[in-house]
Amino acid sequence: MTWAEIYSIQRAFLENFEMIEMNAPPADLGYNIRPTQQVRMATLGNGAFNMSTARWWFVPDSFHGASKDWKATTFNARIETASDKPTFSKAWKNHRCVIPAIGYYEWTGDKGNKQPWFIAPKMNEPFFWFAGLYSERKGEGASCTILTRPALKQIEHIHARSPVMLSCSDVQSWLENDHVDREVLGTTFENRMQFHTVKPIKPKDDGESLIEPYDPPAQMGFAF
Repeated sequence: MTWAEIYSIQRAFLENFEMIEMNAPPADLGYNIRPTQQVRMATLGNGAFNMSTARWWFVPDSFHGASKDWKATTFNARIETASDKPTFSKAWKNHRCVIPAIGYYEWTGDKGNKQPWFIAPKMNEPFFWFAGLYSERKGEGASCTILTRPALKQIEHIHARSPVMLSCSDVQSWLENDHVDREVLGTTFENRMQFHTVKPIKPKDDGESLIEPYDPPAQMGFAF
């Protein structure tokens, strides 16, 4: 895989995404994508990138029911253990993917008073990639999971874990290399992260305003 090929797939995601597999549902686009929605992904096959979409909640091909009947929480998988888990081991060997994103949300605080944060790497590219795994099931289409790892130092105060974030230079190693260094993959953006609090997000909310910086109001206390 060459830099030109990686760049061409990146531009295609931005400009020409109708080049997806014809039987794949359209992606859900926006600033508030949630598990079970359809996301864009790229895979490697026959020496070339393939653009498609997948349902963001992994269902292994060994499961014979409807996707909605799969009850395990599998929209994320730990990079440390995914290759050894029966649910993900086949995909780790044969079905790796990358998923484009501009950032992601994480929450801090107590239940009922959670504060969302928008987190993204500093970069010159229009987006980065999440490392993922996917599955394909007849009659149900593709589903995927996003790999997670211990959080980079800059953002570990927000959450102990983060998605595995890849730059263009990381994509080839993830998609083609059977022996991935799990401690190194996803560390390209170390000391290159940016993050800020954003306004509370409801499930139906969308739009660019969701990722704009927001200062939460100070908590008021009383003494008697």
